[in-house]
Amino acid sequence: MPRTPSTRLSTLVALVFALCALTTPALAQDDTSTTSTPDCPPESSSSSTSSTSSTTPGTPDPCATTTTAPSPTAPPSSPLPPPPGGEQPPPPPEDPAPEDPAPEDTDPPEHAGDQDSPPESVPLSEETIPPPPGEPVDPLAAERLIRRELRVAQAEVLQSAAEVEAAATLVDELADRLADLQQELAHLDVAQQLKVQELEDAQVRFRERIANAVVRGNAAELDTVMTSQDGTVLEMRKVFLASVSEADSRSVADLVQAKAVIDQGVLDAVDAVARTRRELRGARQALQDSLRINTERKFQLAVFSAGSEIVIRGFVFPVGEPFSFIDSWGYPRMVGTEYEHGHQGVDIMAPFDTPLYAVERGIITRLGTDVLGGTKLWLKGQSGTYYYYAHLASYAEGMAEGAVVSAGDVVGYVGDTGNAQGGAPHLHFQVHPGGGEAVNPYGLLRVVADLSRR
Repeated sequence: MPRTPSTRLSTLVALVFALCALTTPALAQDDTSTTSTPDCPPESSSSSTSSTSSTTPGTPDPCATTTTAPSPTAPPSSPLPPPPGGEQPPPPPEDPAPEDPAPEDTDPPEHAGDQDSPPESVPLSEETIPPPPGEPVDPLAAERLIRRELRVAQAEVLQSAAEVEAAATLVDELADRLADLQQELAHLDVAQQLKVQELEDAQVRFRERIANAVVRGNAAELDTVMTSQDGTVLEMRKVFLASVSEADSRSVADLVQAKAVIDQGVLDAVDAVARTRRELRGARQALQDSLRINTERKFQLAVFSAGSEIVIRGFVFPVGEPFSFIDSWGYPRMVGTEYEHGHQGVDIMAPFDTPLYAVERGIITRLGTDVLGGTKLWLKGQSGTYYYYAHLASYAEGMAEGAVVSAGDVVGYVGDTGNAQGGAPHLHFQVHPGGGEAVNPYGLLRVVADLSRR
């Protein structure tokens, strides 16, 4: 059949398309150029990958454009085949990184959630604490706040123990001497024993009159009588000349007469017995003082051995039974807030309304309530130490600023006020020696609590 011009044109167009189909794969692998056929339409401004070609589906578009940008590669283990056109699927999303575990609460469960208030300024006071009426003289009263190195406390305990031993030895020696002297007097005949008894009675009456005369006055002369070894009537009357009464004169006369009828050897023995009895009474008192000081020293050593910086003499535990506490000094509190701080005291856990005690005799320097500490008070002790009580449920009756309290007086009751609200009721307790920086009270509290439970 003869070829017409239209037939030849159709054949030519078919050859051109076939040629494009054969060359396009080779051009797509070339990563150094971008090529389009002369018959391709202009590139769309909305997308560099779209095409209006009417090619058969699955057949590469001769007008497609390739670039040098690398395509993302699927992980080797990906089961998905690459999509048409050579593009790779995006990688699957990675698992989110595990969150850091929340910091562990360093408090035990019973203390969890307790934030406590940050330290506040100490309300210093110039007021002095009056001594309690009728209190016996305390030889260690001037040393209520004690700071020691541990080795010094150990040395003091050894020294006081040696003093106790020496005092006990002296008591034993005087007791033995008195027993020997009394044994000598027991060997006297009945008549002499009666005379000795009369002499002792006369001495008792004489000393009673001396005591009575001291009340009346002229104590200097009477002191001479008390210490004089001369028992003659003349000497006695000289001493009493200005202040004697008839009863005084009779007591002197009776004493002189009683001595006159006793042999000198017996008088010496009687005097020795009386003197030894006085010495024995003094030695026993000294032994009691030595034992008390030794007990004080042992207590101080126990407190310093527990890690405390200070000892407060006469310190009373601040919370009634039942209670519990740990050494929480320095634990982080209110982390992440403007009030972040290390714990400046000890939390003593106890049921609601458990009584709180003044730890030593002192004066209430401040009462008040705030958001953090809740119902609180400050106590200045005789030692010059300031004590902070926080989170109280209420105050004891009669509490007011300026009130004087004795050690062991009830000052308030355990609660959960302030930022402890909703947590376990407890007392937040701080100790400020001399009104200065707070110190860890755990060692002192631990020893005092152990002693109170024995």
